[in-house]
Amino acid sequence: MLVESLQPRNWDVSALGAFLLLFLAWFTSQALLFLYRITIHPLARFPGPIIAGLTYWYEYYYDVSKEGRYLWKIIELHEKYGPIVRINPNEIHASDPSWFAEIYHGTNTVTDRDGWYNLDFLGDGLAFTLGHELHATRRAPLAPYFSAQSIRALEPRITGVVARMVRRLEEFHASGHIVNLYHMFAAYALDIVSEYALGEDGSTNLMGLPEMGRAWSEMTTAQIRNNPLGRHFKSTMRVMLFMPEWVLVRLVPGLDGFVKYQDSLLRQTQRVLTQNDTGEGVLPDKRTILHELAASPTLPPREKSLVRLKDEMNMVIGAGGETTAQTLTRTCYHLVTTPDVLARLKRELTTTLKDPDKIPSIDLLQNLRYLTAVVEEGLRISFPVLARSPRVFRRHALQLGDWTVPAGSAISMSPYIVLTNPEIFPDPFKFNPDRWIDNPDIQKYRVTFGRGKRGCLGKT
Repeated sequence: MLVESLQPRNWDVSALGAFLLLFLAWFTSQALLFLYRITIHPLARFPGPIIAGLTYWYEYYYDVSKEGRYLWKIIELHEKYGPIVRINPNEIHASDPSWFAEIYHGTNTVTDRDGWYNLDFLGDGLAFTLGHELHATRRAPLAPYFSAQSIRALEPRITGVVARMVRRLEEFHASGHIVNLYHMFAAYALDIVSEYALGEDGSTNLMGLPEMGRAWSEMTTAQIRNNPLGRHFKSTMRVMLFMPEWVLVRLVPGLDGFVKYQDSLLRQTQRVLTQNDTGEGVLPDKRTILHELAASPTLPPREKSLVRLKDEMNMVIGAGGETTAQTLTRTCYHLVTTPDVLARLKRELTTTLKDPDKIPSIDLLQNLRYLTAVVEEGLRISFPVLARSPRVFRRHALQLGDWTVPAGSAISMSPYIVLTNPEIFPDPFKFNPDRWIDNPDIQKYRVTFGRGKRGCLGKT
């Protein structure tokens, strides 16, 4: 009888019972996780709404359902809770501008990128590298190509694209057609950075297209709008990128263009790597960022694989194109809507540039005082990078005023909050280049593209 009672038929559990057991297990684990997050979690004592500390769905609501509004909700939270606030289960956000340098320190500090916030489904490029040591390894061979000296060496290529842009403007003027500055500046930036990264054969050559950079701009806009969703569902996004295009375009409109671009970039990367292997078809003065990375003696072999280098070029081209186009477009808008600033800039240019048909050198332009101030103010008020960039201090806690942020926790501060602080920038939404003239104290708040070892390479 005992043996019979132990037979499998006596252990039969209904499907409903199994489901209830699984649900109970899941519910219990979630309840314990929530309890941990608001009681003994290292960030439990920090101010902020309880729901933000409980779950990432709070951020999801504002960044996905409300389409990227979490930054403005964070600003509201700071107004309520003070200069430091818990914005998700493992992240603290600060708003005191004096802390920016502490968070994004440039020397002798080991900081990792926060894994949850990272958009690693976009590739394995420098910008999405988590660990401090690997980031340093990847950045070292890239940095020289964005130094002031390297940019000066790039001047003939820049001048060539500027000349093509001027011709397009003349065509628009002669025909009476309206020019979309965003599309034009996207073409300008991408034609320069893509040729610098991949060579003449890899240049996007958008300036010659009827609508210039429109297709790229629309693709980039679609990708950026999907980033918050991808942050919450990384695994799903990775799977979707391998789906057929006809399926992908129905699930996420606009993302099919991103996949096509990645395929094209992979082919261009393979072309350059083949040139490096054969040593044919590349003159010394035509070698590109990709050529040099592929031949770098400091990068280990795994860092020079086809896909890894493709991802790096995707980062270089994407970051160099979108942020530049946004900044130039918005700066032009502010110049047109601030006539006194535009008139003063024109006076400086006409006084200094004797030949209007000759494109001035970079050195000459950098010595123009008011133009430099206009550029600085354009960078400040254009906000090309709104996203926060959480850092994780791996080895030690971070002291911010009276607060101690535990090691291993994510801490961030949005550049937008610094750049619109009225105590630093009075009347912050006014386009006022004069604030940058004879004001050395303001320079430490030039945080448009971040600070420290993970700051933007192209901010030179």
